[in-house]
Amino acid sequence: MKKAIWMLLMIPLAWGAAEIAETGRCVRNLEEGVIRLHVRADSDSTADQTAKLAVRDAVLAHAEAWMPEGGDYAAQLSALKAALPEIRAAAEDALRGAGVSDAVAADVHAEHFPARQYGEVTLPEGDYQALCIEIGEGSGQNWWCVMYPGLCLPAAEERDTLAAHFDGETVTLAAQPEKYEIRLKCVELWRALTKRLFRNDVTDL
Repeated sequence: MKKAIWMLLMIPLAWGAAEIAETGRCVRNLEEGVIRLHVRADSDSTADQTAKLAVRDAVLAHAEAWMPEGGDYAAQLSALKAALPEIRAAAEDALRGAGVSDAVAADVHAEHFPARQYGEVTLPEGDYQALCIEIGEGSGQNWWCVMYPGLCLPAAEERDTLAAHFDGETVTLAAQPEKYEIRLKCVELWRALTKRLFRNDVTDL
């Protein structure tokens, strides 16, 4: 009898673990298939925030020239890295046009992002490769978007764009995150725990 009760208790636990694991897989799909855009303003002054938007517009206007049409994630990432001098020049031109003389730094690297909504979709918290553009001191409010797939291009339909690159469950996670709220929290807690354990293991070596 006790064995039967134990087995009945294990069924929902196993189902829950499988659901959390599937949610984790979807989060990894997005982390490993999305390239973010992160523009940091020099300060929060009105002039610097306006300059930040001018840089944003310049980068998005040239995005198609820098990123190969039909290229996959790896190809787009390589193309962005190769185009960094051009990206920096376009950002500087936009600043000079706005009467701003701040320096510009541009790089492509992994960054941790909180959950963020873009139109019809929400990208979960995680570590994503990003094109990062820093204006001057980079201490002002940020502007975030997505370079690939092109969720911040004017003609893009966010959900359809994701559907062309990811499986149905991953698209549903991004389109209806409220249905995954508990599972996403479990994934975040699990990741935080494993990172902490890993750091402790390294410290003990």
